[in-house]
Amino acid sequence: MRKKYFFLALIVFVISSGSSFPQLFSLQKVSGTITDNRLIEASGLEESFQNEGYFWTHNDSGRDPTLYLIDKQGEIKMEVELIGINNRDWEEIVTVKKDGKSLIYVAEIGDNKAVHDNVKLICFEEPTYKGKNKIEISNNKLKIMSFKYAEGARDAEAILFDKRSDEFVLVTKREDNALVYSFPFEVSDEPTVIQSKGTVPAKLFTAADMNDEGEILLKHYSAIYYWEKSTESALSRILKWKPISIDYSPEPQGEAICWYKGDFYTISEKNKGKPQEMLYFQRLQ
Repeated sequence: MRKKYFFLALIVFVISSGSSFPQLFSLQKVSGTITDNRLIEASGLEESFQNEGYFWTHNDSGRDPTLYLIDKQGEIKMEVELIGINNRDWEEIVTVKKDGKSLIYVAEIGDNKAVHDNVKLICFEEPTYKGKNKIEISNNKLKIMSFKYAEGARDAEAILFDKRSDEFVLVTKREDNALVYSFPFEVSDEPTVIQSKGTVPAKLFTAADMNDEGEILLKHYSAIYYWEKSTESALSRILKWKPISIDYSPEPQGEAICWYKGDFYTISEKNKGKPQEMLYFQRLQ
């Protein structure tokens, strides 16, 4: 009987934490290292649609309100400063193709102690790299959505955009069973109240991304979860919680993930005194 219960417990564990049997991607490889001291706590990563072969990233809380365009080797090509904006706690960046434009959304959703009533998404049109080292985006070119959680202040770092539902999906960080939200981007004078749509049986989520084919990546400090192509909404699939676990050796404070042409990349916020590494996972199937 003990053996029977052991195998039942094992099955439950695999289902709850995601199957790791299919090897869909290679083990992580180092694409490049970030040695430029302008980027010292990379906390978001996203493919640039306007500048093929490049990525957007930014520093964590308390740094300048600046985005950095980097290549696959981690070299900074351009700085983009948002004028009239603070970086209280930027945690994610999302690029979206919409109405013939490429848009960037910066997610100021970090709140380690859950003390801030309002958080925000900052939207602007993605700039094109033309050899200039630094540009500025004026405040009147920014669209800002301020929102708050119906359940009270939360800390979050993982957000993705689902083009099928035209909504953002946000997963919180600190709760033992992380809360999941979905909502459209809406500019308003007063903060929009969003209500949790459910929970998932894990915590410490730090990054997320979804590609045009409907594949989803959701990352926490010790695991990367993957959902295959589907026309079903990201919210519904995440709440069902039947992901595949990707083979992954945890990075030192890895807080960013993004798709790139079928492969995906991650980046570490810190690397124990060494340069931050940009890692890539190559698709095998």
